[in-house]
Amino acid sequence: MSGLSYLCDYGDSGESETEESRNIVKEKLKLPVPNLTKVSVCPSDSYCDDPQQHHGRIRTFPHIRGNWASLVYIKSPDESDVLDLLNKIKFVFKTIDETCYPCDNLHISVSKTVVLKYHLITSFTTSLQKIISGIETFELGFDTIEVYTNEEKTRTFLALKADQLSRKFLLKIVEKVDTVLEDYNLPTFYKDPSFHMSILWWKGDMKDVILNHIDELNTILAQEKEVFRNFYIQKVDCKVGNKYYQFHLD
Repeated sequence: MSGLSYLCDYGDSGESETEESRNIVKEKLKLPVPNLTKVSVCPSDSYCDDPQQHHGRIRTFPHIRGNWASLVYIKSPDESDVLDLLNKIKFVFKTIDETCYPCDNLHISVSKTVVLKYHLITSFTTSLQKIISGIETFELGFDTIEVYTNEEKTRTFLALKADQLSRKFLLKIVEKVDTVLEDYNLPTFYKDPSFHMSILWWKGDMKDVILNHIDELNTILAQEKEVFRNFYIQKVDCKVGNKYYQFHLD
């Protein structure tokens, strides 16, 4: 057999082996189809909000994937003095049938709770950092006790109202935060805000009932002025979903 014939034979043999190898690979890749009929499926966009898990509180807007509830606020740097005052105030409401609940994470809001898209979180918080860093530190004090309800009238709050000197600094912060909110087409804060730190809350609209005790409550606050000191505020906090950010003042 000539050399050419040997080359042809070798080529035919190689092609045959290659085809056999492909068939073997195909056979190896064939896997049995799993039976998923008994596997429970939870839709990715579904969410069940159970108010009973958080004392009947109701969401102000529905949970939607990719939307993050966001709030800018001044956190109480020391809650011990507030808790001492709170224990004395709670005795005033022993005769009220409705249960009152202590507020957690004591703070003063400097923005409304807004909805922020996930992909905007980094740029939003970076913008806040830039504008807040130029604001000076200040002392936060309270002069009266007030009663508030949320916009939906589903909750009533007893709160410590910031004094006039504190209000000037808080307005500066709100003005700066509002500029960032406007850049992201988000709702700005109230036009004539009443800065306050909520310490107790009730379900429903209990404002008229609580106001019947307001003089007694303010008497207690006046008596505690000697020990209820002002707070030195050095930072602004921001909560975006389950993420927390802190921005230090100048």
